[in-house]
Amino acid sequence: MPNFPFGKRREPERKDRSGPGPASVPPPKPPPPLPAASSPPAYEPPPYEPPPPYEPPPYEPPPPYEPPPYEPPPYEPPKSGREAKAPARPPSPAPTPKSPQAAPPQAPPEPRREKGARHAGRPSPDRWARIVLGRPSPEFEPKPPPSDPYRPDTLFDGWSTPAITVRLASVRGDAHRYGGQPRQDDIAVAVHERTGAVVFAVADGVSQAKQSHVGAALACRTAVQDVMRQLDGGKTEVDWRRTVSAAAYQLVMRVTRGAEPSAEQRKEAQSLLATTLVTGLVQPLERGQLGVYLAHVGDSGAWLLHRGAFHPLLGGKAEREDGVFSSSVRALPWVPPQIEGTWFGVPEDGALLVGTDGFGDPLGDGTGMVGQTIKLELNRPPREPRALAQLLDFSRETFDDDRTLLAIWPRHRLEEPGGGPAGTATGTGGAVG
Repeated sequence: MPNFPFGKRREPERKDRSGPGPASVPPPKPPPPLPAASSPPAYEPPPYEPPPPYEPPPYEPPPPYEPPPYEPPPYEPPKSGREAKAPARPPSPAPTPKSPQAAPPQAPPEPRREKGARHAGRPSPDRWARIVLGRPSPEFEPKPPPSDPYRPDTLFDGWSTPAITVRLASVRGDAHRYGGQPRQDDIAVAVHERTGAVVFAVADGVSQAKQSHVGAALACRTAVQDVMRQLDGGKTEVDWRRTVSAAAYQLVMRVTRGAEPSAEQRKEAQSLLATTLVTGLVQPLERGQLGVYLAHVGDSGAWLLHRGAFHPLLGGKAEREDGVFSSSVRALPWVPPQIEGTWFGVPEDGALLVGTDGFGDPLGDGTGMVGQTIKLELNRPPREPRALAQLLDFSRETFDDDRTLLAIWPRHRLEEPGGGPAGTATGTGGAVG
């Protein structure tokens, strides 16, 4: 039985690795070197093979054209004299008596056209053709005006308040149409709701001023805005000198750009933006009458059309001692020393006309062809606002200036029978460039 030592721990034998001996382990060998990286083979495109040559399909001419056989129509000899009468119908038997019955309904009669109504019924193709009075001016195609600022060739508008009917128009004259200049006239109209007054301004830019069309537009809008502010403030009487001075001040500020003007700048504004001005307001009175206040600078004027006669109210060209009317004009921004609003009354069967000299010169005293036509057409307000623009753009030799006209009637004149051209009475306006 082997003798095992119990209770003792056997230590493992330690080998001496310091010295050489059979039990020593050789060092590891280094790894073999990696094979050199080989580059991929160069790309060789496949050999180019050109496509086969294009061979168009063989041409086959279309079959020759063969017209259809001609068949002449049957010949009918002309009949001499009247056509042969149709064969007489056989006599119809006597009608048997029938019981009485109601007559067939008849179509309603066509509406009777009023005598003198030029545009009643369906409009003709030349309804809006230019009206010729006497010897016409030459016909030509107008040239466009400068684009900045935009100025349409023709402007018209029309509307009514409960007591007042308004029609207005402004047209470019033939001289400016032919030369490509802008329309130098302008007009502005507004309604003051609290008082029911119609506030207006009409301006005519002086031809010698290079930007008189800008001055006319600026003067009209400034004048109307100033009168509206005074009415908003509760004033019972308008300060017309303040209104005219405000319009003149805006012309000068256009040159100075807001700075205090010098004497040279005032002269520049006069030579660049000079314009005439007529401003005022119309108020309804009792029994269909109207009250008018007017103030003006320059030769634009106003007339009362009443019972077939034109009554000048203000403005117009000054007559010299030799009987010739002067063409010299005093215009804004020059302000006359005294400016007062003048009051006029418009009867219930009258009309107020405010216009530039392009309208006043051919009108004259109202007894000529132009005056007779204006009197006939504007005795009552036309229902079509464009009718005033057509009337104002009449063709007459030597009268080639811009024309602007504001016409105001009592509202009841629009509802009277025998009025102007048929149309709607609602307000409508437009601009034709």
